[in-house]
Amino acid sequence: MSEQTGPRFDRRTLLTRLGASGIATVGGAIALHVPSSPAGGAEYGAVSIDTEAIEEEDTPYAVWHYRRDGAEFTATAPINVVFPLEAASFEDVTDVFREAGWYPYGEEYARYAWNRETEEYQLQDFTAVETYFGKVGRHHVRCWQTDGTASIQAHSDTAATPDHGIESYKDGQRGVERLFEEAGWQVTPDGLAFDNDRHPDHDGQVSVIRRGEQ
Repeated sequence: MSEQTGPRFDRRTLLTRLGASGIATVGGAIALHVPSSPAGGAEYGAVSIDTEAIEEEDTPYAVWHYRRDGAEFTATAPINVVFPLEAASFEDVTDVFREAGWYPYGEEYARYAWNRETEEYQLQDFTAVETYFGKVGRHHVRCWQTDGTASIQAHSDTAATPDHGIESYKDGQRGVERLFEEAGWQVTPDGLAFDNDRHPDHDGQVSVIRRGEQ
């Protein structure tokens, strides 16, 4: 069920390889679905962008997560929870899921996020699910550590029949908020506007979570 994964590739390396093989077109980014930033130009069947999303280069957080198709990276789902890590580590964030009994690295697909600091598509650093196989649905998160922050794509899955689909982004987002509130973290629902709207129910508003005073 998991997609094949491989090493990280930066855009310049990919464009060089595409150009050498004669595949690259004007600017090369058409092949990557990234004409001006990794989120731009995503085609029908991936992300349908109804509003102008914030540019990946304008924020230390990730804005979308991406599916890798050979040499192409296509945006498929919005980031909807972020963590400034001034008073916490990435491990502190992931420990909340572990201590709540979530399963790390459940049955799922490989996804990537754009890291503006390294200028690479970065494979997920951590994932967690409420139940391993999710036969009756589950909450599911993918997490990335980039530029002194953590970014999460949270959603609730449909039941596996046999594959999972996205039941709701909002339910997953609210589920993560509740989890961290119970752990004593400071949660600001809809604290940032990324305008990365996505069917079925993500409105482009991103929750901001900070570690509370210990």
